[in-house]
Amino acid sequence: MIDNAYGANLLKGEKTTLYFRNGLSYKKWLKVHCKSGNDDMGVHYLKPGASDYTFSFHDNVLGGTLIWCTLSKGPDYKVSSRFDAYKQNKDKPHGKSYNYLAKDDGIYHSNLVEFKLHKKFDWK
Repeated sequence: MIDNAYGANLLKGEKTTLYFRNGLSYKKWLKVHCKSGNDDMGVHYLKPGASDYTFSFHDNVLGGTLIWCTLSKGPDYKVSSRFDAYKQNKDKPHGKSYNYLAKDDGIYHSNLVEFKLHKKFDWK
Protein backbone atom coordinates (compact mmCIF):
# COMPACT_ATOMS: atom_id res chain seq x y z
CA MET A 1 0.00 0.00 0.00
CA ILE A 2 1.25 3.47 -0.87
CA ASP A 3 2.25 5.78 1.96
CA ASN A 4 0.63 9.20 2.09
CA ALA A 5 2.50 12.50 2.17
CA TYR A 6 2.88 12.31 5.96
CA GLY A 7 4.63 8.91 6.00
CA ALA A 8 1.46 7.12 7.10
CA ASN A 9 0.05 3.95 5.60
CA LEU A 10 -3.71 3.68 6.02
CA LEU A 11 -3.45 0.17 7.48
CA LYS A 12 -0.10 0.43 9.23
CA GLY A 13 -0.30 3.96 10.63
CA GLU A 14 2.59 6.39 10.95
CA LYS A 15 6.20 5.33 10.75
CA THR A 16 8.40 5.30 13.84
CA THR A 17 12.01 6.46 13.42
CA LEU A 18 15.00 5.45 15.55
CA TYR A 19 17.94 7.88 15.63
CA PHE A 20 21.41 6.94 16.90
CA ARG A 21 24.22 9.46 17.43
CA ASN A 22 27.87 9.00 18.36
CA GLY A 23 28.68 11.37 21.21
CA LEU A 24 31.73 9.43 22.43
CA SER A 25 34.98 11.26 23.16
CA TYR A 26 38.59 10.51 22.24
CA LYS A 27 37.84 9.74 18.60
CA LYS A 28 35.96 6.52 19.48
CA TRP A 29 33.80 4.95 16.81
CA LEU A 30 30.36 3.57 17.69
CA LYS A 31 29.03 0.28 16.31
CA VAL A 32 25.23 0.02 16.03
CA HIS A 33 23.49 -3.29 15.27
CA CYS A 34 19.69 -3.48 15.44
CA LYS A 35 17.31 -6.38 14.82
CA SER A 36 13.67 -7.29 15.05
CA GLY A 37 11.93 -10.65 14.91
CA ASN A 38 11.90 -10.48 11.11
CA ASP A 39 14.70 -8.13 10.12
CA ASP A 40 18.39 -7.51 10.69
CA MET A 41 19.17 -3.86 10.02
CA GLY A 42 22.88 -4.66 9.64
CA VAL A 43 25.97 -3.34 11.38
CA HIS A 44 26.68 0.38 11.10
CA TYR A 45 29.83 2.17 12.25
CA LEU A 46 29.39 5.79 13.29
CA LYS A 47 32.54 7.86 13.08
CA PRO A 48 33.58 10.23 15.86
CA GLY A 49 32.15 13.72 15.79
CA ALA A 50 28.46 13.06 16.32
CA SER A 51 27.63 11.12 13.15
CA ASP A 52 24.13 9.64 12.88
CA TYR A 53 22.34 6.48 11.80
CA THR A 54 18.55 6.37 11.40
CA PHE A 55 15.90 3.98 10.15
CA SER A 56 12.11 3.98 10.06
CA PHE A 57 9.47 1.25 10.23
CA HIS A 58 5.77 0.59 10.69
CA ASP A 59 4.34 -1.17 13.73
CA ASN A 60 3.00 -4.67 13.17
CA VAL A 61 -0.75 -4.41 12.56
CA LEU A 62 -1.29 -7.30 14.99
CA GLY A 63 0.98 -5.73 17.63
CA GLY A 64 4.20 -6.96 19.18
CA THR A 65 6.76 -4.92 17.24
CA LEU A 66 10.09 -5.09 19.07
CA ILE A 67 13.43 -3.65 17.94
CA TRP A 68 16.52 -4.44 19.99
CA CYS A 69 19.95 -2.96 19.46
CA THR A 70 23.52 -3.50 20.55
CA LEU A 71 25.74 -0.42 20.73
CA SER A 72 29.48 -1.02 21.13
CA LYS A 73 32.33 1.44 21.79
CA GLY A 74 35.43 1.37 19.60
CA PRO A 75 38.23 0.82 19.06
CA ASP A 76 37.90 -2.85 20.15
CA TYR A 77 34.06 -2.89 20.57
CA LYS A 78 34.31 -5.05 23.73
CA VAL A 79 32.30 -2.56 25.82
CA SER A 80 28.66 -2.65 24.74
CA SER A 81 25.04 -2.35 25.75
CA ARG A 82 22.13 -4.41 24.40
CA PHE A 83 18.65 -2.98 24.94
CA ASP A 84 15.12 -2.84 23.57
CA ALA A 85 15.18 0.34 21.50
CA TYR A 86 11.47 0.15 20.66
CA LYS A 87 8.60 -1.91 22.01
CA GLN A 88 5.14 -1.36 20.55
CA ASN A 89 2.67 -0.07 23.13
CA LYS A 90 -0.60 1.36 21.86
CA ASP A 91 -1.48 2.71 25.33
CA LYS A 92 1.64 4.86 25.77
CA PRO A 93 2.28 7.74 23.33
CA HIS A 94 5.89 8.18 22.27
CA GLY A 95 5.81 10.70 19.44
CA LYS A 96 7.02 8.32 16.71
CA SER A 97 10.65 9.27 17.28
CA TYR A 98 13.19 7.56 19.53
CA ASN A 99 16.57 9.28 19.92
CA TYR A 100 19.65 7.57 21.35
CA LEU A 101 22.92 9.34 22.11
CA ALA A 102 25.97 7.25 23.04
CA LYS A 103 28.21 9.02 25.57
CA ASP A 104 31.20 7.79 27.53
CA ASP A 105 29.13 7.09 30.66
CA GLY A 106 26.14 5.42 28.97
CA ILE A 107 23.33 5.71 26.46
CA TYR A 108 20.88 8.58 26.66
CA HIS A 109 17.33 8.66 25.31
CA SER A 110 14.64 11.15 24.36
CA ASN A 111 11.50 11.15 22.21
CA LEU A 112 8.97 13.67 20.96
CA VAL A 113 6.94 13.31 24.17
CA GLU A 114 9.93 13.71 26.53
CA PHE A 115 12.33 16.11 24.81
CA LYS A 116 14.98 16.11 27.52
CA LEU A 117 17.75 13.53 27.17
CA HIS A 118 18.06 11.22 30.15
CA LYS A 119 20.46 8.38 30.81
CA LYS A 120 18.72 5.10 30.12
CA PHE A 121 21.41 2.40 29.77
CA ASP A 122 24.90 1.73 31.11
CA TRP A 123 27.81 0.20 29.22
CA LYS A 124 28.69 -3.38 30.17
